[in-house]
Parts: sequence; C-alpha cells; structure tokens
Amino acid sequence: MLPPRLMQLAPRVLAATYAVGALALALSGIRLWRTYCENFGCIGVGIAWFAWTIGYGLLLLVAAIALRLQQGRARTMLRMGLGVQVVAGVLLLGYWVVRSAG
Repeated sequence: MLPPRLMQLAPRVLAATYAVGALALALSGIRLWRTYCENFGCIGVGIAWFAWTIGYGLLLLVAAIALRLQQGRARTMLRMGLGVQVVAGVLLLGYWVVRSAG
C-alpha cells in the first residue's frame, strides 16, 4: 500500500504526464503529417506513425487512470482532453482508411 502523501500526489502527476504527453503527441503528429517521403524514405515514416500509434494508446491509458483518480474541475479538463484526443485519433484513422482504399 502506498503512503497517503503519495496517493494524494498521484492524480496530479498523472494529469501533468497526460498534459505533456498530449502536447508531445500533437506536435509529433503534425510533424509526421507534414513529412514528405519518397521511395525508401516512406518506410521510415510508416515506422514513425506506428510508434506514434503506440504512444497514442499509452497516453489513452494514462488518461483513463488519471480520470478515475481526479475529482472536480481537473476531471472535467481531463475528460475534454481525452475527448479531443479520441476525436483526433478517429479522424486520422478515417483519413488513413480512405487513403488506403483509394
């Protein structure tokens, strides 16, 4: 069992981790979106998108845990951030499906 002081700190640490991770995920996603590839370089971009997807999933997990521990206004902010993240992920997935089909 964790000490009470650590239990009080855990929701804040998780929320801060989610905020920093979401910013990093958004910036790296924008950078990858704008990356031009040709021939063999496209494999590297595909690997980078795969790594981005793993980060996306891990960040969803952090957000879900943080959401369960938070209360009050912080919980509302986390819920909004999580909603934006899910919408962005669905839009990117939809774009990928359309581009792959065409």
